[in-house]
Amino acid sequence: MQEGEGQTHNKATNPSNRQEDWEYIMGFCDQINNELEGPQISIRLLAYKIQSPQEWEAMQALTVLEACMKNCGRRFHNEVGKFKFLNELIKVVSPKYLGDKVSEKVKKKVIELLYSWAVSLPDEAKICEAYQMLKSQGIVLADPEISLDATLIPSPSPRPSNPVFDDEKKSKRLAELLKSKKPEDLQEANRLIKNMVKEDEVRRQKATKQKSTLEAVNNSVRLLNEMLAHFSPEDSTDGDKELIRELYGDCDKLRQTVYQLVTESEDNDTSLGDLLQASDDLSHVINSYKKIVEGHAINGETEEAQQIQTSAKQGNSLVWGMQGWSTPPPTKSQADDSPLLRSLSPILPLSQASPSRGPEVSLADVFVPLDAIKPSKVCPVTAYDKNGFRLLLHFATDCPPGRPDVLVMVASMLNTAPQPVRNIVLQVAVPRTMKVRLQPPSGTELASFNPILPPAAITQVMLLASPLKEKVRMRYKLTFMLGEQPITEVGEVNEFPPADKWGAL
Repeated sequence: MQEGEGQTHNKATNPSNRQEDWEYIMGFCDQINNELEGPQISIRLLAYKIQSPQEWEAMQALTVLEACMKNCGRRFHNEVGKFKFLNELIKVVSPKYLGDKVSEKVKKKVIELLYSWAVSLPDEAKICEAYQMLKSQGIVLADPEISLDATLIPSPSPRPSNPVFDDEKKSKRLAELLKSKKPEDLQEANRLIKNMVKEDEVRRQKATKQKSTLEAVNNSVRLLNEMLAHFSPEDSTDGDKELIRELYGDCDKLRQTVYQLVTESEDNDTSLGDLLQASDDLSHVINSYKKIVEGHAINGETEEAQQIQTSAKQGNSLVWGMQGWSTPPPTKSQADDSPLLRSLSPILPLSQASPSRGPEVSLADVFVPLDAIKPSKVCPVTAYDKNGFRLLLHFATDCPPGRPDVLVMVASMLNTAPQPVRNIVLQVAVPRTMKVRLQPPSGTELASFNPILPPAAITQVMLLASPLKEKVRMRYKLTFMLGEQPITEVGEVNEFPPADKWGAL
């Protein structure tokens, strides 16, 4: 493999060529795409030729490099985007290394390529970093003028090989073993593949743990902040105080888990920033708990803790004196990391209901599958319709068995915007004499609108109990990312069917 690739590369960059030989250039690209270790080997060959003292050989190598970037996809982009290769390009233009010995034509081409990749491949952050470093050092005085075609690198092709083969040394060794006809070499190759797959599984499990931990942190921090906003040593019930203590303990354990994940993270771990933010969020809410509940003076956190309660007293809290926000119960992975959350699937009683206003009512044991819901003839209510994103409430004909006081609804979310919608979270609140529960949504992301296809939808079952048959008022909070823009919307819905007709809509 390596020998054939080297021969094709030598022919594509031969100084005796009178002009660029595109047959060999494209053949070189094909070999990179077809061979397991193609990108790694080709990068080393190209770096050597680009630093050639012969201008024509170096220029041909740069042409081959440019062609590979346009035809060899993500695997090749990833290799170019490593400092190991970028440093070889920097040596060509830097006067500290080869810059004084290399022709201006070669240096100009290297700078043009780096700039075009920095524009076309924003995900390869090291390329942009290398180019900006050249500007900061005065090697590049102004962005070069490049043709539009130079920046139009095709979308990265799907990765043909498993990520376990990213390890350069192991991939090279595996390729050598697979070329051998000796039985012992093939057995060693089999063992190496098994070890590489096992390592990949460990990485996958680590990523899964990171994701579930971050989701658990988000839920626990939000819930504890809501509880703290309405906490009063005199007025809060024993049940509320116990829940707050459990949430605090949960956040404290999560902080230890997050710390462990941070210490285990590698420098190129894309989740590192999220983990550090989660650590900060946990520290803030834990310090707020110590100040508000335990009365400790926490340096730097006292003012923040006071602001939480001041905001609630002034009516800035999103609960508005109602029962509180209902959010979907955690997924199984979240519940495994956070035992407390399993008990919080019904809405938390943020403040004790007045005995004169009704009996305690629970939705903890009520679950209605989506496929068991029969839509009623009542027209759906449009709760939100802005920015191309729409939230509708559909009413079911029947009540859950044995619960004539419960109205079953389906919240459907549609996206007609040209941008995707991500991280969708719906929360709802009702008066203290009622209860509301959101079952898990069918998803949290919606693709951008395609005029040829029907818009994608997210559905979420909503259960609302009103034992006193009172008129329903419901507040909602909707948060999502529209493209890269975070959006938070708050509103109220009052158009509900009369409670005495529930179960026969």
